[in-house]
Amino acid sequence: MSNNVYAAPLSNLDDRIEAGSDDRFYVVSTRKMLILYFLTLGFYRLYWNYKNWSLHNKATGEGVWPVPRAIFSVFFTHALFRNVESHDATGERGSWDAGKLSTAMVIALITSNILARLSWKGIGFPYVNIASLLIMLPIGFLLKKAQDEINARCGDPAGSTNASFSAGNIALCVVGGLYWLLAIAGLCSQP
Repeated sequence: MSNNVYAAPLSNLDDRIEAGSDDRFYVVSTRKMLILYFLTLGFYRLYWNYKNWSLHNKATGEGVWPVPRAIFSVFFTHALFRNVESHDATGERGSWDAGKLSTAMVIALITSNILARLSWKGIGFPYVNIASLLIMLPIGFLLKKAQDEINARCGDPAGSTNASFSAGNIALCVVGGLYWLLAIAGLCSQP
């Protein structure tokens, strides 16, 4: 602190990064992300993809369309993870194996889509239905790994700037919980 009352205040510009306000990608605590992902039966992944592409587009001005990239994420997962790998607000992150993680994610998403199609057609009931719910576990694990990397590269490893649940998040959890009850009831019923 200076004794000169007329001097401009000194500020550390690195505080912005330490506070986690680098908004190139979607920073959220992994706990919150996983709760929303599992309670919404995976639909939160669409919002997660949309938000990452939207923030990346806003920061870079590349002109990408976030909505189609979220809907068809199986085609854009590699590009998103490469963009995450090339960004490092902290200057402390090294190379990240985005290729392997994105390939595993794409394989899991394709498997999930195949299981969902079989389930909709009533093929392999109830085993396909159970498998389509269980595939959420590896997808959730891969999302967590990607979110950990996003948070670290954006300067907020814990995702503390977006760790609390909003009223909309809670409403989504309630609706998702009811949907889970319906899904379980459907699995328990006989055709």
